[in-house]
Amino acid sequence: MNRSTFLFLTLLSALFLSCTTHRQEQLQASLRNGHELFERKLYSEAMEVYSEAEAMALKSDDMYSLGVTYQNIAHIYNAIGSHNEEISYLDKAIRAFEDAGKPYNSLHVYFESGAARYNLQDYASAEKIFRTAMYQAHQAADTLLEAACLEAYAALCLERSEQDPALAINMLARKADELKCPLTSKDRGMLAYAYALTGDHTLAEEWAEKAVKSAENDTEKAEARFREYQTAYRAGKTEKALEALEQVMEYNNSISAASLKKTVASTRQDFEEQQKLNAMYRLRTMRLLTAFIILFAMAISFALIGYIRYRRIEAAKALAEEKAETEKYMTIAEELQARLRTASKRLPSEKHMSIARFDLLERLCEQYYVYEGTENLQGKILKEVKTVIDGLRKDSKTIKGLEIMLDRNCGNLVARLREQMPKLKEDDVRLFIFAASGFSSTTISTILEKDKGIIYNRIWRLKGKISASDAPDKEDFLQSINS
Repeated sequence: MNRSTFLFLTLLSALFLSCTTHRQEQLQASLRNGHELFERKLYSEAMEVYSEAEAMALKSDDMYSLGVTYQNIAHIYNAIGSHNEEISYLDKAIRAFEDAGKPYNSLHVYFESGAARYNLQDYASAEKIFRTAMYQAHQAADTLLEAACLEAYAALCLERSEQDPALAINMLARKADELKCPLTSKDRGMLAYAYALTGDHTLAEEWAEKAVKSAENDTEKAEARFREYQTAYRAGKTEKALEALEQVMEYNNSISAASLKKTVASTRQDFEEQQKLNAMYRLRTMRLLTAFIILFAMAISFALIGYIRYRRIEAAKALAEEKAETEKYMTIAEELQARLRTASKRLPSEKHMSIARFDLLERLCEQYYVYEGTENLQGKILKEVKTVIDGLRKDSKTIKGLEIMLDRNCGNLVARLREQMPKLKEDDVRLFIFAASGFSSTTISTILEKDKGIIYNRIWRLKGKISASDAPDKEDFLQSINS
């Protein structure tokens, strides 16, 4: 082999190595970028990045990176609650790690697939996986994985239909005593519930208190409070159980609010991006339109005239259809009003056939009919609604009217409540009247000027008071506000 050939092969090898190194760097950069997006909860963007990483890993035949990519995609599906897709990608990750000769990674992903099946409530498959993973982790002296298996198996013992609290306690004891792993707040909560199931309520309360004290964040604190609710409920301590449950509900409400705020921000971002795309599209269209007008001015003029006429015809047609639709709904409203009046005469004992509701519908229809198509419509409708709400807030006669209506149509419902539960506060009686009249939590929240979560908790406490009372008709009372 001469010198020139040797130099050529050397350069070719260096070029191939450089390209391979560059592709590997790109792949690792994509994995890092995807992880950062996942941590920021930008799941759609992270999925796009991981899809590119999957293509690069397949192209370079990098099975280890492919397994990491599939595992990360599974984590995204776990975060959004799509456990079937999560299991599918975890199985792909297991095969990829096995092909790459990485048994450690394969075993850990295998355990994750068991957790995914547990979340899907496929407890039989999850138990089989936890057993296998626990044995293999013990053989490999992987203490952390073995501890995770013991914790997961303990949770499984408490969640499946045939609960085994003794086995759950044994699993967590092995984690603490044999593996010397500290018990987490979640572990202590499980112990509390397990002891409650065995009937040892003293130990159950002790572990529940330890779970609450060792909680490191709001999520763990909510889980600990839920275990406290379970133990208190099984011990017959209704008031303490309701207090713990209220704290769990407050956390859930805060999570829902945060989720809604994030959704709004994400929607706003999508809207702005769409606006930019629309602006670019309009700019490109204007340039093409300008060139087209210069070359075909006369044709464009005729086309514009035809288009304007077409739009006018369509607008007139749409206006006529809208008017016809409005008239149709007004007719339906009038027919509904007549039917409701007839029904109220035929069925005077129906629970929620409130005359006030029909009167409100009559007044709103009149305002809509008079002011339809004018700028005053919205203001008039809002004024009518505000009048009704103010009446429910301030006018004692309106509340008394609702009470009389319930007594008349529901067999002296409120009168029986006052007689059988004389210690009930007037605010609770008022809340009972609203709920029994068929008002939703949103409506009651508007009337009482309280947050919807507070109304929900007050109704929950009212149900608890009724349920815990000795009132002979408490089932009737509960059914009236559950309807």
